Amino acid sequence: MAEDLRTMASTDGIAEFERTYETPRCVVLDSAYCSMGRMVALQACKLAGWTYHDSVTLLELVPELGVTAEDVDAFDRQFSGCEPDVAAVRASSEFQRISQAFLLATERALADGPCLVHDRVTKPYVEGLGYRCVSAMTYAHDLPAMRVRAKFSPLYASLESDDQLDAAIRGEDSIRRAWHALQSDSTFWGEPRTYDLMLNTDLLGRDLAAQLLAQLMGA
Repeated sequence: MAEDLRTMASTDGIAEFERTYETPRCVVLDSAYCSMGRMVALQACKLAGWTYHDSVTLLELVPELGVTAEDVDAFDRQFSGCEPDVAAVRASSEFQRISQAFLLATERALADGPCLVHDRVTKPYVEGLGYRCVSAMTYAHDLPAMRVRAKFSPLYASLESDDQLDAAIRGEDSIRRAWHALQSDSTFWGEPRTYDLMLNTDLLGRDLAAQLLAQLMGA
């Protein structure tokens, strides 16, 4: 049944209608491959005065653990184009070694100040440390534009056909989906139910998406 809001009672003073936004200490950003997520994140951090972190910079915070970007890449590649056996992977020593490195690094990053973390951790983990967190996702559907972006990666610069590039994009997304499932007990990577904010970079473009995210970060 349609409701005419003009005739409804005032909601003034009703707390359920008047919740105010609180600036978080952390944004956890997932991104579909070639949706410019890292670019959006880095630009938003510059606007907000926050620190940007991804798998590379996080590992720099825990050098004593000896986990390298090459270790992570080798681990990730097993999930390209497939779904993990979550229980088996979680029980593996390599997952535990890599996962603990990212979790400890995130803890250190948060202790140092407000930060955005791309990929590698989840909102429940951050909140479990006692920090307010916003989860966000960038996504895109413009395949021709995404193929062009994929070609900028050294991994895929040699690919020529659309089918090859599309397979590469799907493979990268499957890695990100697998990591999310391993860390969060959720198979809903990339779905609105998982995030506080979804940013369509096809619609918004890189700069506006970054500005919107920066506003949530208190810029």
